[in-house]
Parts: sequence; C-alpha cells; structure tokens
Amino acid sequence: MIIIPEQFAINLNDADYVNKCLNDYWDSYSDMTIPAVEARLLGLKTEYQYAIEKRPETKWYYGTGDVKNETSKYRSYLRLGIGYNLPLYKFTSKILGFEIFSKEAYILKIKKMIGKNLTKDHIFGVTDVGIETFSNYICCDWDLDYMVNEYIPNNLYQHFECRMLKSEHQKQDEYDTNGVARGKHTIEEKISMKHYEDVVDLPLVINRIEK
Repeated sequence: MIIIPEQFAINLNDADYVNKCLNDYWDSYSDMTIPAVEARLLGLKTEYQYAIEKRPETKWYYGTGDVKNETSKYRSYLRLGIGYNLPLYKFTSKILGFEIFSKEAYILKIKKMIGKNLTKDHIFGVTDVGIETFSNYICCDWDLDYMVNEYIPNNLYQHFECRMLKSEHQKQDEYDTNGVARGKHTIEEKISMKHYEDVVDLPLVINRIEK
C-alpha cells in the first residue's frame, strides 16, 4: 500500500485523498508503467556501467561515478532521464484526480483570476529526484524488481507539481527575498517542506478533480 511520508502529509490539507489517488493510479496503470520504467532504468544502468569501465577517458562526463556526492554531466542528465521524463503512464492531474495549489494560487482559482499569474513548481526538484532515484538503484545492487515494485510506487509523490504564484516560485528581482529556495536543501528536508517555509503558506491545497 502506498502511503506518502508523514512529514510531507502534514503539509497537505487532504493527504488521505492523495494516498487513495496514488493507490488507485498504481492499481490501474502499473502494468503499463513498470515495463517502461524498467527500460529506462536498464538503459541508464548500462550506460553508467560501460562508462565507468572506460575510465579515465570517460571521466570528463561521468566523473568518478559518485552521482550522490559529486557533480558531473551525467548527474545533471539524470534530471532529464528520471526527474522530468521518468515514463509514468498517464501520471497527470486529471488521471490522478487532484491538483496541488499554494493557498494564494488557490484563491485566484476560486475567484477565476488565474490569468498568467501562476506557474508550476516541481516540489522536490527534478535534479534531486533524478539523483535520489538513481542512487537508490545503485545502492540496492541494481535490484530492478525492488525499484519498480517498491521504490517507484512509494516515491511517486516526488514527481508532484504545485501550482503557485510566479512571485512565490522565484525572485522577481535581486532585491526580492521571496522565491522557493533552489539547491539549498536535502531531499529529506524537502519532504518536510523546509524549502517552502517562509515563502509558501502551508499546508498546500489539494483541489479534487472529478475523474
């Protein structure tokens, strides 16, 4: 059973509904998602292992292979292969049955005044999600069954986006103290929403969407 971490759940105004929706999604679409995610992970693993074997010639792109603690071009690429584009079948707000809003953004939605005032924020950061997922794949000794049957479903929440005011999302100018902090928090701190504190009012609003 999929249950989002308590540290994250307390920062949502309808966490039980989110848990239900995630379980419904996985029950309905895991058969389409699992083989696609397996293909992605196997591809990344094969590339990584081959490159590490070919060091030092490949070090300029892949570093030493420590994607958790060392910057490299390959580490940055994981934000695309996993963070942005992990092939989760129909992982959309409409299919899930909800959208996530900041309180200020939700007020504009209720007033039908969204206009061009909102943007979407990847709550956990696509780079961090890519690194965290691939690091866990390495640490479990490339156990693909574990990744697709346990790790991925239990961490679907890390692919959530939040609709918020543009002014909440990033600084408007160099004198602005607002804006969600970038690259200053661990994934554990993000699960507790430390990067949203003092910028976005918590808890976030879960807007139910009729499936």
